Amino acid sequence: MTARCFVNSMAQVSCRQPLSDEWFDNPCALTAAYTRAQEPDTKGLIVPSEARRMSKILKRAVATSITALNNSCVEQPDAIITGTGMGCMENSEKFLVDMCRYGENCLKPSLFMQSTHNTISSLIAIILKCHGYNNTYSHKGISFESALLDAFVQIKNGNIGNALVGAHDEVTPFMALVMKRTHPEYTNITETSVSAILSSTETDSNICEITDVNLFHNPEPEFLAGILNKTDDSLLLLGVNGNQLNDTPYMSLLEKLSYSPSTLRYKNIFGDNFSSPALAFYAAATILKQQRIPAPLYCDTSKNYTGKINNITILNHCDNTAWSLIRLKKFDLCGS
Repeated sequence: MTARCFVNSMAQVSCRQPLSDEWFDNPCALTAAYTRAQEPDTKGLIVPSEARRMSKILKRAVATSITALNNSCVEQPDAIITGTGMGCMENSEKFLVDMCRYGENCLKPSLFMQSTHNTISSLIAIILKCHGYNNTYSHKGISFESALLDAFVQIKNGNIGNALVGAHDEVTPFMALVMKRTHPEYTNITETSVSAILSSTETDSNICEITDVNLFHNPEPEFLAGILNKTDDSLLLLGVNGNQLNDTPYMSLLEKLSYSPSTLRYKNIFGDNFSSPALAFYAAATILKQQRIPAPLYCDTSKNYTGKINNITILNHCDNTAWSLIRLKKFDLCGS
């Protein structure tokens, strides 16, 4: 029998209050073109001597992972699966700058060792003493969804009972300049670190259930419209950001639908980066848990959603080439 896949706990570090859901009660829209993440208090989570040797992204990833694990019913994850678009950029920049200054002499090996994309998953595994399945996906704006799909399929097939799934991206001031030139569709560039514990076990602490995860390459709007339906997809969370270059594909899709859904957004609160879809996942799970939707999250306040919130469908695209669809369902213990 196919197992079910539940979201047991989540934690985030972003431009909002870290390791907290306080943003939900007062979600203020971003105005700055570039905003760095608020650093979490790692006391009690990371040994100070180890924290001093970690870059910002590594501290954020470890903090969100341990917080999510502490808030879950899972003692040790069966798998650690991470998505990251750019990996450890801060250490990569420092290593390259040192190479320019000193050539191949007196280079710090720790900067090189902690600059690869899979450093994040590896470090979390070392700290948690987890010897299970460990993988990293780096596919630009669908890195998180790729990691989520891996965990979802393995849990559904019974290969693993639970997984720690994360998405982490840091944007240094230099990278922010590069991204503004290479990604003109971005409006507010930010940073993201999200960790979630997925499990096949039904417990009263579960936040929601993942019912579907799909990735599509160059889908036509008619195709996407054809797989959406009024019953399961009446509430859509879209990656719109107010920039026509980014939003036009979403508008084209909505025009093809045979029904009129309520539409939500999240990038006006959390901003843009390669891992921002993980914050859509986190925001949708929080909405299902709280059973309410903050007004700033509506794309169109004239189409406010009324009644019990049972399902949320998350749609994101990267360069209008790679699309992702995630369906979340409100969790009811002993529910069907």
